[in-house]
Amino acid sequence: MGFPHVVQLARLERIRQLSPGRQEAETVWLITSLTPEEADASRLLELARLYWTIENGTHYRVDVSGGEDRCRVRHPVAATVLGILRRAVQGEYRAWARRQRRARDSTCPAFQERMGRRINLVIRYLMADVSRL
Repeated sequence: MGFPHVVQLARLERIRQLSPGRQEAETVWLITSLTPEEADASRLLELARLYWTIENGTHYRVDVSGGEDRCRVRHPVAATVLGILRRAVQGEYRAWARRQRRARDSTCPAFQERMGRRINLVIRYLMADVSRL
């Protein structure tokens, strides 16, 4: 196969609803070192769904809300620093969102809009003593 330790292959066929009457079909191949006893077809489906839960819940926030996909910085050090800052902002956002009373007040765009009006807080956070973070 060309992949060391591969025990199972699985084909997962997905159909997404794009709009009323429109669908998109996609075939995805899963490659795993789990034996059929460790992960049957239903367990492999559960693991695939768990992966996408993490992808959509965590990475989506950084990619879309944080603008990481639009970033054109190519220098490795600058890209690393910006990635760390984006994740720090997401951590601050999650802490801030837990303190909001109403769900509609705890959205990422609401956080960005409020922090945009309080740039002095953002600068103070960035200049804070690293040992306390």
